[in-house]
Amino acid sequence: MSIKKLSWLLITGVIAAVLLYASFLIYISWPLGPLDVSKSGVFGDSFGILSSLFSGLAFAGLIITVLMQREELALQRQELELTREEIHGQREELKIQNETLRLQKFENTFFQMLSLHNEILKDISVNNKKGRDAFQELRKLLRKESTGHAIGGDQKEIKDTYSKFDDQYGHEIGHYFRNLYNIIKFVDNSNIAEKKFYTNLVRAQLSNFELSLLFYNCLSDKGSEKFKPLVEKYSILKNLPDELIFNPALQKPLYDSKAFGVG
Repeated sequence: MSIKKLSWLLITGVIAAVLLYASFLIYISWPLGPLDVSKSGVFGDSFGILSSLFSGLAFAGLIITVLMQREELALQRQELELTREEIHGQREELKIQNETLRLQKFENTFFQMLSLHNEILKDISVNNKKGRDAFQELRKLLRKESTGHAIGGDQKEIKDTYSKFDDQYGHEIGHYFRNLYNIIKFVDNSNIAEKKFYTNLVRAQLSNFELSLLFYNCLSDKGSEKFKPLVEKYSILKNLPDELIFNPALQKPLYDSKAFGVG
């Protein structure tokens, strides 16, 4: 039973008791007859019980007031808790919306960069070979430049050989590798959770001959400092066949095994 119902029952009961008691007194004392001081005193004293009832009623009222206030405070606490939960839910919803917007913004930029990369690839032309076919030709040219030089595991020789190769063909592939580096760096610097998912998308765009040139680009002065660590971190060379490495036994160990998806 609620405090309100209890208070109304108590007040109604007390009022009824007072009325019944007053009616009883009037009934037994009526008619009063000639004024008798002693009797009138007894009659007046009999109303002392009413005073006690009123005092009890006041005390009961005080208790009921305290209980009602406590019930009201409890309801206020419940409302406050519900408000907090609602605010928390709104914050979580806003957080999800912000994360969704941030991911959409990231993906828009990422796919634009990837689209630009494909356009750069199409524009590469070497010995009348274009696009991905040009990379097959470039690998042959690098192989020709490396004959008798960078066929072992000496990284200095590899750097020197690639430097000579880059002097001749860097104007065709320099933009390509810079853009590829910036795509992977963009993913690496982002706040998204699944970075490997996006770098795998980048890797899926690269042909075997592109991976072969990337292998030597990252061992050269052009990419060893900044690009190579990202290639290792995200296993970009995972699909590179050993036969497209001039000396895999000696040159693959120049990379962390993670670059090939191992470990």
